[in-house]
Amino acid sequence: MKNRIMSLAFGIAIVFSSCNEDEVNPLSNYATPTDFNVTVESVVTADVAVEDAVESIDYEVDLFTGTADMIGELSAKSMDSDQLKSSVADKWQDRYANGEAPDITIDWTDGGYPCTITLDYGEETTLANGRIISGTMAITLSGSLTTEGATRTATFTDLTVDSLTVNGTIEKNILSVTEEREVYIVRDLEFTLPDSTTLNCYDEITRTWEQGIGTPFYYVDDVMTINGYGTCTDSDGNQYRRDITKTLQKQGGCRYLVSGTVSYAANGLTFGTVDYGDGTCDNIGTFTSINGETEFIIGKRVRERISNRNKSEQ
Repeated sequence: MKNRIMSLAFGIAIVFSSCNEDEVNPLSNYATPTDFNVTVESVVTADVAVEDAVESIDYEVDLFTGTADMIGELSAKSMDSDQLKSSVADKWQDRYANGEAPDITIDWTDGGYPCTITLDYGEETTLANGRIISGTMAITLSGSLTTEGATRTATFTDLTVDSLTVNGTIEKNILSVTEEREVYIVRDLEFTLPDSTTLNCYDEITRTWEQGIGTPFYYVDDVMTINGYGTCTDSDGNQYRRDITKTLQKQGGCRYLVSGTVSYAANGLTFGTVDYGDGTCDNIGTFTSINGETEFIIGKRVRERISNRNKSEQ
């Protein structure tokens, strides 16, 4: 009888142990998409590279049009010249290598809104963090930034960020004009990667400027948080959704996202997550899938087709 009781207890222990392992083992939460023709690593590393680039240009929009003080300063400069050369950008020049900021043009409507600010990066403008931007973006402001509901719409036409080409729009709708500026953003963008792969992505996110809004000419103290979701389709027909499951953080002094988690899913099944870290400024992300957890370099893409498993990195 004693042996039977001990055997039963041992069996129950095994069952509970198995249940607990399922609950704590994150790999049981992932699936492998059956309709992808490339590996999940290929999809995710490409998406992270694209998001890395778009965060950079999104920040450029905020830098030059995020506060009334900045717009007022640019407008005052434009009284003397239609074209604002990089030499006048002395207050924010540290963001750019050798202080060479983009050329800036402001077009007002009868002295008021709407107005359009055009940033011209020329053939190559290098940021202090090494990122290279070329081409132009035009940002149309519907009204004063002190007005809730005012919008900023950035239009990109063959803008290049490092080796990625961006076309489309980012529209920012001001939800709050408090010290922590909250903005609702819709991104409708197409990205062309170096190997001619294209991604069409639609995102709805909320971006909060939590620190640094009071010092618009000093970018290093900026801290922004990001929440929301996006959907993408690449030129190979792979479709997926990304959800920010832990708030992302962007710091003005770092070219990369420094913390937060993004979950990736196809057909309602999660196939991976990316963790951007603990707040340290680095180019390392952690990718978790059904195959386990691996670190990767942000911006370095894996391209591996499932049919032949030939792997190449770009």
